[in-house]
Amino acid sequence: MNQTVKHILWFCMATLAAFLFAITIEYLSFRSDVNFLLEKQDIVFDPLWRPTFYFHVISGMLVILLGPFQFLKNWRNKHLSLHRFSGKIYVFGVLFIAAPTGLIMAFYAEGGIWSSVAFTIMSVLWFGTTLMALIRIKQHNIEGHKIWMMRSYALSFAAVTLRVLVPLFSVYIIDNKDLITVSTAWLSWMLNLLVAEGMILAMQNKAQKSIIN
Repeated sequence: MNQTVKHILWFCMATLAAFLFAITIEYLSFRSDVNFLLEKQDIVFDPLWRPTFYFHVISGMLVILLGPFQFLKNWRNKHLSLHRFSGKIYVFGVLFIAAPTGLIMAFYAEGGIWSSVAFTIMSVLWFGTTLMALIRIKQHNIEGHKIWMMRSYALSFAAVTLRVLVPLFSVYIIDNKDLITVSTAWLSWMLNLLVAEGMILAMQNKAQKSIIN
């Protein structure tokens, strides 16, 4: 993958992350009649669900915004201390707030049991991949850390992919709200992981060729 393609992909990722921030910042008004909350009027004042929702949204917004900068090689090399500091915030945000609250929210997911299963698996994988990234950097395994961070951020980015897929499916593919809800609950993170694994494979193949040559 050449540098131009990498820069284009990074720009798209950062733009979509900023887009998610723009459409979710309205939740910080803490009103109960905003966007997604309109579909949750039966539990919007639930003493467990509501604080969990806000912790999840705020931590999710933070890690999604931080993620793109962690993959900028030149920025990372020039600002290593800042990279480490923002990385600690990212890891803390996922392991202690975003993934655990995502797991709780999975039990309240729209679409019934299959949506709940999808988001439960995603939350567990999100926690696990981020933990592995932390373990690898503690072992001073930079390449292993990078690979696991790519997987972790692919799962963080599921929130963005979900918000792209839902209107796309609604307009062009499926005329069934329940099917859209369940299918996008799975595809939002599975597609991201497939892309991440493809990038990791390409990166590893390039490294092997450079060793052989």
